[in-house]
Amino acid sequence: MGKLIFCSGTRTKRPYLLTQVGLRVYSMEELCYCLYNQVYLIDEDMFCDALFDFITVELKLPERADKLRLLKMQGADIKTMVTVVLCSTDYYTEQEIKALLKTLDGVIGMPMVKRSCIKAGNYLKEHQYLKATSEYERIINSKDAAELTPEEYGDLYHNLGVARIHITGLKEATKLFHQAYERNHREESLIQYLLALKLSGNHEEYEKSAEEYQIGAELDSKIRDYLSEIDKNAEESDIMKEINELKEIKKHGSRDEFYKRTEDMIALWKDSVRQC
Repeated sequence: MGKLIFCSGTRTKRPYLLTQVGLRVYSMEELCYCLYNQVYLIDEDMFCDALFDFITVELKLPERADKLRLLKMQGADIKTMVTVVLCSTDYYTEQEIKALLKTLDGVIGMPMVKRSCIKAGNYLKEHQYLKATSEYERIINSKDAAELTPEEYGDLYHNLGVARIHITGLKEATKLFHQAYERNHREESLIQYLLALKLSGNHEEYEKSAEEYQIGAELDSKIRDYLSEIDKNAEESDIMKEINELKEIKKHGSRDEFYKRTEDMIALWKDSVRQC
């Protein structure tokens, strides 16, 4: 689940599969956790007889299940159903539940593919690049992607490129930015594509693409300014300072200190990647 969940209620050995989110839940707390963290995938079909039976039989909460059944029969909206489930435990505070319901207001009625796009975008904003990559690739390869405009579809490739830079580097990201621009024709995607070419040392392809897309002197100057800013920030970054210190240690310091500092630096990089 990605988070340690303390369950004060019954925890069954026969989990329930939430097909909408692809997760199995073993307790009411885990059900609450799934609803809270997969808000963009919640739909009316999630609240069905199978779920109510699971809550009755496996979680030993027949009164809660009966309330959900009655609300379903009365045509209650999704917000009401979600509230009843979340209030079944003390896992989330009142403020957290209200915040979730506010988010749900913007989700209700939205096509599922657009919900998935928001979900993937949130992963990207939170620097969870592996999750973002997985979600964007799933959307791109899904039948539901046909519901998106060419611009929206191109934006998926653009954001996938951003995520991929942090995982596999510039080579794959360059192709994705190019695919993005071919679809969305946004200047931002074109700039990222050309920047990626420059940063990967593919100057011949840069010149060829700059001519093909007729970027003009103004955009070319903007890209060169970006590159200068990147170089400046890189030189002033803490990582570059550490690398320069390592060079000095290797040249004038002890071998043991050099290897110790190198191992520590690599360990920190690995930790940052694992958190993605």
